[in-house]
Amino acid sequence: MNIKYLLVLLLVLGLIGGAAYYSYRPLGEAITFGLDIDGGIMVLLEAVPSEQVPTINDDAMVRAVAILSQRVNGLGVAEPEIVREGARRIRVSLPGFDDQQEVLEMIGQTALLEFRDVEGNVFLAGDRLRDAREQLDERNRPHVSITLDEEGGRLMREYTRANIGGRLVITLDGEIVSAPTIEGEVGTEGSITGLESLAEARNLAIMLRSGALPVELEMRDFRGVGPTLGQASLDRSVYAGIVGLILVALFMLVVYRGFGLAANFSLAAYTLLVLWALAAINATITLPGVAGIVLGIGMAVDANVIIFERIKDEVKTGRTLRASIKAGFQRAIWTVMDANITTLIGTGVLYWFGTGPVRGFAVTLSLSIILSMITAIFVTRLLLTLMLNARLLASAKALGA
Repeated sequence: MNIKYLLVLLLVLGLIGGAAYYSYRPLGEAITFGLDIDGGIMVLLEAVPSEQVPTINDDAMVRAVAILSQRVNGLGVAEPEIVREGARRIRVSLPGFDDQQEVLEMIGQTALLEFRDVEGNVFLAGDRLRDAREQLDERNRPHVSITLDEEGGRLMREYTRANIGGRLVITLDGEIVSAPTIEGEVGTEGSITGLESLAEARNLAIMLRSGALPVELEMRDFRGVGPTLGQASLDRSVYAGIVGLILVALFMLVVYRGFGLAANFSLAAYTLLVLWALAAINATITLPGVAGIVLGIGMAVDANVIIFERIKDEVKTGRTLRASIKAGFQRAIWTVMDANITTLIGTGVLYWFGTGPVRGFAVTLSLSIILSMITAIFVTRLLLTLMLNARLLASAKALGA
C-alpha cells in the first residue's frame, strides 16, 4: 500500500465530506423554494379608469400583464404567477417574498418618465428611452445610466447645449426623482442621480426598461400565501430522493465494488455541485425542480455505469487494470457526451416553450446533466487513479469483473 497516495485519497474524500457537512445549513438558507413548497405573497391589483385612460379595454390589460411580468423578472423572482382574474384584475404571486412596500412600489407604479425644464415644461418624453441600467459611479454613489434613441439624443443635446449651468428636471409619474446641474452637452447617454441606494436604482431601472403601465392599478388585496402543495408533499419527495440515492449507492457497491465506492463519492460531489450551482444562480426550487435533481442523480450514475462497463471490456482483452481504466475513460467519454447532449436538447426545448414549473424542471435537469458529466469524467477518474496508486485496486476483482 502506498501511504502517500492513500493520504491524498483520504484528503480528497475528507474534503467532499466536509463540504457536504458545512454546506448543509448555508445552502438551505441560500436556495429559494417556490410557491408550491414555501409559499410567498399574493397581490391582487385592479385596473381603474383615470383621466389618461377613461376606458379599460382588453388590450390594455394584456399589456399590463406583460409589463408586470417584465418587472417581476427584473426583481430576480423565479417562477412567479401573474394571471388575470376577470376583466380588470391581475393576481401576482411571488415565492419567498415578504417585503410589501418594495413589491407595491415595483409592480404598481406607472413609471412615466419625463425630462422637463426648470419651469416644468416637458421637452423630452420617456418613450424615447431605449435602455436603463443601475450603476455605481467612481465615488460609489448609485445612479441609473440611460440610453435614448436618436431623436431623443437630438432633443437632449439641444436642451443641454442651451442650458449649461442650469438644471435638468427628471420626473417619474410627475414626481421629481433627480434635478442634476447641466455641466456640459449630453446626447443619447446620460444618468439619473440623487438616488439613495443601489436597490432603489435597480428598481427604477427595471421600471424604466419595462415601460409605463397602460392603466392605473390599485391594490385590492395583499396577503401571505401558504405552500400550494404543503410540507407533506415536500417531505415525501425528499424522502423518495434519499431512498433512491441509498439504493443507487448500494447497487454501485454490490455490482462494482471498489469502483462503486469511487462512484458513490463522485455522486456526493455531484449533488453538492448541483446545490451550489442552484444557490449561485438564485434559482427557485419547486417540486418539479426537485424531480429534475433526482433524475439527474440517475443520469450521473448512468455515466459511471457506461464507463465501468467499458473498463470491464478492456480488462477482458488482457490489458492491465491501469491501462483498462485509461482506455475505458477515453473510449466511453464520447458515448456519455452523446447521450447527455441529446437530453440537453430536450431540456432546451422544455425551457424555450415551457412556463413556470416546467422551465424550473428544465433548468435543474440541465444543470444536473452538465455537472454529472463533469463529476463522472473528472472526479470519478481522479478517485480511481488515487485508489490505484494507493494499491487499493490491485486487480480486476475490485471492479466486480
